[in-house]
Amino acid sequence: MNAPLQRDNGIPLYLQVSEILMRQILNGDFPPGSNLAAEPDLCIEFGVARGTVRQALAKLEAEGFVRREQGRGTFVIWGETQQTENGLVTNQIGLVVPYVRDSFVSTILLGAERAATEHDLSITFKHAENNLERQNKVLEDLVNQQLAGIILYPVNSLKTDGIERMVRSGYPLVLVDRYLRGLPTDYVMSDHFGGALRAVQHLIGLGHERIGLVSWRDPSISLEQRAAGYRQALVESGLPYEPVLTCEVEGYPSVAVEPLREFLSRSPGVTAVFAVNDQLALAVYKSARELGLRIPEDLAVVGFDNLDFTMHLDVPLTTVEQPAQEMGYQAVEALVRRINGTATTWQQIILPTRLIIRNSCGAEIDEATLDSAAY
Repeated sequence: MNAPLQRDNGIPLYLQVSEILMRQILNGDFPPGSNLAAEPDLCIEFGVARGTVRQALAKLEAEGFVRREQGRGTFVIWGETQQTENGLVTNQIGLVVPYVRDSFVSTILLGAERAATEHDLSITFKHAENNLERQNKVLEDLVNQQLAGIILYPVNSLKTDGIERMVRSGYPLVLVDRYLRGLPTDYVMSDHFGGALRAVQHLIGLGHERIGLVSWRDPSISLEQRAAGYRQALVESGLPYEPVLTCEVEGYPSVAVEPLREFLSRSPGVTAVFAVNDQLALAVYKSARELGLRIPEDLAVVGFDNLDFTMHLDVPLTTVEQPAQEMGYQAVEALVRRINGTATTWQQIILPTRLIIRNSCGAEIDEATLDSAAY
């Protein structure tokens, strides 16, 4: 039973009926090809006149949610496969990211645009300001625009009711960089665990035994896997994992430096730091210098991502490179397969990372690369 209509809020009743039916269609209550209740039944259900129901259905038809056939009824067409020449429902897909603040996101977009061009697709690009509510609203708006599918770089790894409804209804959705806990989806991500494992193994190979871990305070699978790679490298080398050698900071829109200064000042035995991304590594640089620590003589630093500024620092940063452009490319390819129905199982693609060795770790090798797929 639907909630009663609000008859004193100034919103026409037909708009309220239309909105309720649209939500039910988007939520998967009425799958493509199913028919809505007959007009007399809808009148009884909503307690409105037949003219009101007809206005509501006419609005849904004009917006592409239903098709009305005289003498047969009203049928749901939202989500039906109406293919164009390239085999897709429409030529428009969405790409939603949590923020636009570094070269990682823009490089993902470059890869996505390359693949989209090959399939004659256009991309609607949106960002969610690192806010779950904003992300949900952006996704809802794009679905309402009847895009063929969406690529989502989620704010974190917490599933939301809106995304769960999208997946349940069969709406084409591919995640990048991370997946969501407890919700099977298509996704494309890099080998976060292997990349971190190789980075810390490298530091251990240089003779470091007390290695700090610096991370965001963020519930995302990608960061958890990097932290797991850090711990695994210690265990495999016979070194103890010490929680006191870890530091979590807030990271959006800017890194909180004070906790890093406190961490480095109270951990004099730490000779190296693995930062789970390059922005944090840059904050470690700043904090170390404020404490009079030289990089790499007093403190070796390794980051993750290989953002475009890392090679231009006065001490170029050793870092783990994610294949961001390839992630964007593969995400579009996976989305096309999902839209076309050629993906019969979940597409869960993990791409290898590379350790790029520069001066910040104190190694003699310059600009060497090591592939995480080998480990």
